[in-house]
Amino acid sequence: MIDSATEKSLLESVNAYAKRFEIPKSREEVLAIANSILTFQQKQGTLAIAPEQFETLSQQVADQFKVEDVATSIVEANIDELVQNVSQWRQALDNQVLNTLSAYVQKFQPNQNLDLPETILSIIPMVENVQLRKLEVDSLIQRVSSKFDLQNALTQVIDTDASAIAQNLAKILQYKHLEDLLKENLFSDRNLLNQPIESTAESLVNNELAKILGDQKVKFDIDIDAQQLIVKQVTFKLNLMQSSAAPPKSNEEIAKQLDDETNSFMASRKPQLDFDNLFQPSN
Repeated sequence: MIDSATEKSLLESVNAYAKRFEIPKSREEVLAIANSILTFQQKQGTLAIAPEQFETLSQQVADQFKVEDVATSIVEANIDELVQNVSQWRQALDNQVLNTLSAYVQKFQPNQNLDLPETILSIIPMVENVQLRKLEVDSLIQRVSSKFDLQNALTQVIDTDASAIAQNLAKILQYKHLEDLLKENLFSDRNLLNQPIESTAESLVNNELAKILGDQKVKFDIDIDAQQLIVKQVTFKLNLMQSSAAPPKSNEEIAKQLDDETNSFMASRKPQLDFDNLFQPSN
């Protein structure tokens, strides 16, 4: 059960963030800010909250948030310090993702069409170890996309860290078919998909990958580093899919949503899985 003090503190923090930095224009933006505050506190080890309570708390605060209360809200010093740190963390994450994206475009895709949201999504777990929620990721993708400029990316001076991450990004994108097959196999496990967010451990994904790599029907040319990167990608994306900013649903509604999402994903993959060329690096 969520205590009232935690709920009150989060509402005050969202109000303080809105007052100092930006007024949210939608409920989704309120939720994204609330999510970021909670994620940052968990990242810093200053808040312990069960995964299943995370979205409930954010929803309760979003229900209470009123734009007209922001201007008159009183911001305590500790709350002000918290939201400033959250803002700095978000900006730093934006810059890391944007710099990596620019490095990748400059080195590997200067003249090709780029799926910007999907590429940004793949970069996020390579620069941030904490598990983000869906609305946090949606907001991050929107912010980075709005800042990205192709011509600037092609002429930007790239630092060594961004260059190294871009190199790894290019490596794992060569094995997109493998990532999709791994997700498809994991999607077939309904027990897994009904687990709370962050319960999909890397060890579980790694075990499933080992099964695929041990299949003698096809041969694989993938090194250990690339395997580890793919495991991290899939773990992040499965947990991301399991997070939801929607209001709490009944067990029957959750089961139907998961079935629909799983069937949709597997149907989209079915015509694309060509086992003769499944693990050849994409062009």
